[in-house]
Amino acid sequence: MSLFGEFKINGNQLVAKETGVSIPLTAGFARDALSIASFVWLVNGVRASRVLKRRAPRARISFYPKKPRSFYAIWPVCQLADVKITDNHHEADLHFYFEDREFLTAPRQAPTNRPTFNVGCYDIRKSVVARVFEETFGYALAIDPVTWRGLAVEKSEGNGRHDGRIIDCPLATPQRDHVYQRLVDNTFDGRDHIDIRTPIVGGKIPFVYLKRREPSLRFTNDNYRVDLVDADAMLSIDEQAKVVDFASAMRLDFGGIDILRDRNDGRIYIVDANKTDMGPPSALKSNEKLKAMRGLADAFSSLVDKTVNGAGR
Repeated sequence: MSLFGEFKINGNQLVAKETGVSIPLTAGFARDALSIASFVWLVNGVRASRVLKRRAPRARISFYPKKPRSFYAIWPVCQLADVKITDNHHEADLHFYFEDREFLTAPRQAPTNRPTFNVGCYDIRKSVVARVFEETFGYALAIDPVTWRGLAVEKSEGNGRHDGRIIDCPLATPQRDHVYQRLVDNTFDGRDHIDIRTPIVGGKIPFVYLKRREPSLRFTNDNYRVDLVDADAMLSIDEQAKVVDFASAMRLDFGGIDILRDRNDGRIYIVDANKTDMGPPSALKSNEKLKAMRGLADAFSSLVDKTVNGAGR
């Protein structure tokens, strides 16, 4: 399927046909699209140099039920990790469940009996994320809007909607298909809101992205600045261990987790998990984009080697 076949234009919105997620067609979107295209060209250049050197692939991987486009993080990661993407499931050493939707009633059957990444990660609705977070960390993000008193956040169950809004509780009639969460003050200085985007690769956290947003855009994905930061600088060893436990409980082998640190109580809260992570963030500096993808590729290489050699599952 072509890239244009996956989207439609509705007014001033670009709408993903599969998920219904809308992206405003603004000057910022055009700038981000150009940034992504430039990065893809860079990765293709690295890939071409390796082909010319006739380097054998580390492994062959197939994706199902569909193959990722180049703007998804796993695509450049495979190129940089010397993992060849194949359409032939039977020649693949590994499979990767890849579907940009948040809920299935059961996992999709893998094409063969070879090892599969993310196969058990078929329900990433926000209510599930909040439940698994509470089970893992021992304290809650979710609130009951009927009994809670004070400010809270209301947002859709679905992934990638970016429709959170602050409300005043209690509510007489909560909205269906929405979740209600405590309002986390994720500012360092009371001004810019900071998301700690945390990549997960085979139970490892290679680094984190610090995504900065203005207060009026706190629930969007419109970052005015993104920094690449060592995980130890933002998360304690115990917090990292619990984040890894959370990913394991979600059966997330490769993806991204959104973490907020509350300025008032100092604790972290996981608010989202994504198994079809896009990346790198467009607001990240150009030289940092390749560094980030190389970091993910190194971690993915280790995961692939471990799995292909029979010790990963």
